[in-house]
Amino acid sequence: MRTSSPAPADTQRQGPARREHHGEPEHFREPDLAQLEAERAAKRPGAKRVVDARVRIDRLQLLYGLSFPAVFFSVTAACMLAAILWGHTQPGRMAIWLAALFGASTVRAALFIGYRRVRPVGEAILAWEKPYVATLMVSALAWGAGALWVMPADSPLHQAITGFFLMGVAGSALSVYSAIRPMALATILATLAPFTAWLFLRGDSTSMYMGLAACLFFVSALRTTRTLSATMQQNFEMNYALAQAKEAAEKMAGTDALTGLPNRRAFADQAKGLMSYCRRHQRPVSALLIDIDHFKRINDTRGHAVGDIALRHLAHLLQSGVRGSDVCCRLGGEEFAVLLPDTTLEAGCALAEKLRAAIADHPVPLQDDTLYLTASLGVASGNGDLEALLDTADAAMYEAKQAGRDRVMAKTWQLAG
Repeated sequence: MRTSSPAPADTQRQGPARREHHGEPEHFREPDLAQLEAERAAKRPGAKRVVDARVRIDRLQLLYGLSFPAVFFSVTAACMLAAILWGHTQPGRMAIWLAALFGASTVRAALFIGYRRVRPVGEAILAWEKPYVATLMVSALAWGAGALWVMPADSPLHQAITGFFLMGVAGSALSVYSAIRPMALATILATLAPFTAWLFLRGDSTSMYMGLAACLFFVSALRTTRTLSATMQQNFEMNYALAQAKEAAEKMAGTDALTGLPNRRAFADQAKGLMSYCRRHQRPVSALLIDIDHFKRINDTRGHAVGDIALRHLAHLLQSGVRGSDVCCRLGGEEFAVLLPDTTLEAGCALAEKLRAAIADHPVPLQDDTLYLTASLGVASGNGDLEALLDTADAAMYEAKQAGRDRVMAKTWQLAG
């Protein structure tokens, strides 16, 4: 059933007696949301720094995802090389090298396991960068210097095999760590530099050619990592820009472009959740409908630009006059709505009167003039759904218009039965 009652007597004030509804100002057109946000993002201070930080985080995430299997490949390759060199090198040296390599690999595996358990997000990921680099460099040096140390001094075949394994490890570093170019190059250099220097120091033609081949590989790695890094940078930046544009478009799709308030769709999404919560906990809910009096006259006599200023002015007054838990929106034209969770009809009427007085007492400042506004407000309270509550508040607002405008009227709504 519906019951109707005026707001307290001191909230009623006189004014003309007809109700008006109007749509969006004719000159207003919705902008291209994605293009608008892209332009704003490009001009935003520090935007490049923010994007670079986001890309750095994404690169590190990619490395942690790719590197875990590389630990086992490194240990497997070390075992294979040890098996080949066994009997041709000093067993003590081989045992020390394997222990050092296994120790470094164990620390890296523990790091990756810890990362997966913690699952850091955002800038917290950057705290895992230094441990990653440190353990990687120790492992690369264990290969580069350690393999040279255990390599037989009198067997060209086993020396060539050792070089072959080192080239394979360097190639793996190129494929796994190229997400961060300096890291990939440092790993390749730490792996190949000791063996390459040893080749050049030997001085014979075969060793010199092998050393040159290693240098060519490093030059090729420089070019390859530069191309991969640039391509990856572009992809990360594009993905981040698209994510930003999507987020901004979704936000703008739920925002009234003129006033900055939530639009009707966003209001409905937020309000339904609040109403459901209040029903479950048996808390009261009230709603306000606010309509600017004689808004068509403002547009006709002063122009739509002034009408837009008036709408923004009223939106500011609403935002300043409600609680953080309240939800206000522009329904369309000159109509606004406010949902008041955990608010009785009496408290809703008190707030409505406060808003009505604020609207009347704070004229719109114009360049060469001031514009005085009044508004008619309808208040409804009840335990129904959102549309029923808004319909009841709308009926109360219509009664305020009929009773003379610039006043507050109230209604209650209850579920039948």
